[in-house]
Amino acid sequence: MATTMLDQSLGSDRLSQEIFSILESKFLFGAPPDLAHFSSSSPGRVRVLSIDGGADGGALAAAALVRLERRLQELSGDPDLRVADFFDLAAGSGAGGFLAAALFARRMPAAAARDVVAKHRKLLSGRGGGGAGGLFGRRRNEAAAFRKVLGDLTVRDAAKPLLIPCYDMATAAPFVFSRADAVEADAFDFPLWQVCAAACGVGPAEVASLDGRTRLRAGAGGAAAAVANPTAVAVTHVLHNKREFPFAAGAADLVVLSLGGSAAASPPRRSSSTLLRIAGACQADMVDQAVSMAFGESRASNYIRIQGNGIAPGGSDTAEAALTERGVESVMFRGKKLMPQTNGERLDGVAEQLLREHHRRLESKTPVVLVKPSATPRTSSSSASTLITVSTNSSDDSP
Repeated sequence: MATTMLDQSLGSDRLSQEIFSILESKFLFGAPPDLAHFSSSSPGRVRVLSIDGGADGGALAAAALVRLERRLQELSGDPDLRVADFFDLAAGSGAGGFLAAALFARRMPAAAARDVVAKHRKLLSGRGGGGAGGLFGRRRNEAAAFRKVLGDLTVRDAAKPLLIPCYDMATAAPFVFSRADAVEADAFDFPLWQVCAAACGVGPAEVASLDGRTRLRAGAGGAAAAVANPTAVAVTHVLHNKREFPFAAGAADLVVLSLGGSAAASPPRRSSSTLLRIAGACQADMVDQAVSMAFGESRASNYIRIQGNGIAPGGSDTAEAALTERGVESVMFRGKKLMPQTNGERLDGVAEQLLREHHRRLESKTPVVLVKPSATPRTSSSSASTLITVSTNSSDDSP
């Protein structure tokens, strides 16, 4: 009887995976690709870094990036290597957006980024802008920390593809800041410090593009947590952006490192901000489960999710402790299960994967990624390589 029930459970899992794969292929990513063809001809896998926003203000993600960077330096023997050298695209929401910008636009060492996160933890968690808003109010003063780190950099100044989703109160919809779009038009290029402030729900109440044609009203405080896990945004962008990622046809052509936050609860007091944070945490888990299911059998090697497992917030010691916890894996329709390795051990495995991919590319004559140069002549339209909602006067929507 037990064997029969187990067989039925496994059969149900396989059926669920097949159903999800069909829905994904038909409605999300287009026609199912010929993965066998691409796996034999692809010169390598696209390396994606996704960093959540969250109530911990990016503490766990920052600690994970420090460990990953140190391990990469140890394995390569080069102390000058950075995390950005081993990824082709970074996506970050909330505090994750700031970390992605600092690493990929400022080329900041992971340890330095961690120190900034520790110093401005409350601000990065979206809990710093509760006072008066407006262009010259408290929110702008709080956003000075972002400007101090990022200076006059804009989205197009990122060395590699960068995606930072945020919530636009004017349209009540997500908005994705994308380097791919920014190199095409000033209407999609924004000051990077304002982008990061908006993603965290602080800073100027209105964010405008360089030419002023595209404007959005940043969600304050907990509203920014509505877009918590950007992994689906990143994967969709890679699979649709054939200009920069010509060989990416499906999960087999990607390796994704997704960094979450600690599993700590929000402050006990009841408020709309707290409820939004809970909604953000639920969204992060749903995206994790959906992406994990989409990767199917390859999720063990091609999709690695690092997140806390019940640690209470309380500084860098908490984040370091989370790396010693056993990892958790999301299983669609069945919740989560503990893994045999710790989060730190899984990060060490990712470092080895990334280094192997790095060496493979050095031996290959075919580039895996063709990043748009920032010197590309600007046009009046966006490449629309990401699915975004904008309020602009442009009537040209190029595919």
